[in-house]
Amino acid sequence: MKIRKLARVIPFGFKSSENKGLLESVPSEIEALDKAKKYLETCSYREVAEWLHRKTGRYISHVGLRKRINSSTATKAEEES
Repeated sequence: MKIRKLARVIPFGFKSSENKGLLESVPSEIEALDKAKKYLETCSYREVAEWLHRKTGRYISHVGLRKRINSSTATKAEEES
């Protein structure tokens, strides 16, 4: 799946595409994000953000995780993947 790049920061679950101005989804990060949502039922955002960093190797802050979970981009990515 490709989406248009809207800001300088690339959201967790996406990477830069060869086409300028587009982002490609990263399936392994999207799957980890789905698991993270389940972990948030029992763990804090900080704990889950650390787990995501260890699992994927890509850093995400607890605030960034909260924004990513609550954003419409996360919902669109899940629906289309």
